[in-house]
Amino acid sequence: MLDPSLLGHRFRRRPWAMFEVLTPLHIGNGNELTPVDFYPLGDRIIVLDTEKLINDLLRLGVEVEELLDFLRNPPGSLYLWRGYLEKLHLDPRNYARYSLRIRGELGRESSRIKEFIKIKGKPYIPGTSLKGAIRTAVLYKVLKDCGDVPTVVEALGKYGKTTGNIIRAITHPGNQDLLDYYLFYLGRGNVRGKQADDILEAIVFGFEAERRFRYEPKRDPMKALIVRDSRLIPLDNLSVYEVRVVGWGSSIPIWVEALDPGTRFEAEVKVDRELLRIGSDYFNGLLWHCLAGEDFEEFVWKAVEEFYGELAKLDNVKERDVIRLGWGSGWISMTVGILLMRKRGWERVRRKLGLGKNPHTNKIVERFPKTKRLANGQPMGWIKI
Repeated sequence: MLDPSLLGHRFRRRPWAMFEVLTPLHIGNGNELTPVDFYPLGDRIIVLDTEKLINDLLRLGVEVEELLDFLRNPPGSLYLWRGYLEKLHLDPRNYARYSLRIRGELGRESSRIKEFIKIKGKPYIPGTSLKGAIRTAVLYKVLKDCGDVPTVVEALGKYGKTTGNIIRAITHPGNQDLLDYYLFYLGRGNVRGKQADDILEAIVFGFEAERRFRYEPKRDPMKALIVRDSRLIPLDNLSVYEVRVVGWGSSIPIWVEALDPGTRFEAEVKVDRELLRIGSDYFNGLLWHCLAGEDFEEFVWKAVEEFYGELAKLDNVKERDVIRLGWGSGWISMTVGILLMRKRGWERVRRKLGLGKNPHTNKIVERFPKTKRLANGQPMGWIKI
């Protein structure tokens, strides 16, 4: 079992932490590669320097208008450039920006590949992704350990009339804890999920309530957790994976650039204890109240162990000391859904919000979450600390 105190002590001595990818991990940059951008060659994808290729085609006599028409109306094939390459005896490897192994099978027709986020052509893990995964675990632990109505009222009641309306809503006889109030708030006809998320974030992590009750980052003790971008990762740790959405029956596969299992990377993770000391009279919210008498760093790593330990059981992940992040990790991993699903009013609210809508029939499914994204049969995004 992970000893959070030892982990915290190790990070205080050496803030650069080592992580190992357990299952394919994709963090996108928002771009998608199309067959204009790549060329399959055996068991690899050649990502092309299209500017260099087009310049050579023009130099070898291909007309500008012909190329423009070709690019405006590309044929529906993975081997879009084959005609030019074979006719002019060009080797696609001479136009490679980089090449990646293919894990799975590319479709016969035009496909898109979601790009991994990179700096200077090399993949890395953004600090925001790691911290976001840690923050979700902290939210889970605070709601689980300190989310009962009396504790929430005690945490908010210190601020007098400014939190009075929130307290009255939370102490409604039908609420046993903060999640009951959250579900009630979500179920209101004029409230969107994001608005309710804002309320929950403010109550748990820190708030201002002078004009209206809202989340205030300056009052959030999580600002003391510093998570930097990882060091750059060698490109040969990246492959193209075929991802299947399991649960809807037949599905169209998705292709992504993803880090291979076994990839290791380092990222700086540390706690600014001076900031915690300086902000001790300024921080508020349920997390800060819940921390009374407990070391912040130990609390954070206990939260990671508890939350991702629960999720690992659902995915049959045997490793300990794990965390999950990135695309394809699923609704439960990105939210406190594991707690919400145990609540009596969850199904009603879930249906109202349209969660679990079958894209083929547009109907709400009985079981949610129903689907998983699997890369080569593996649940995505698990890493070991």
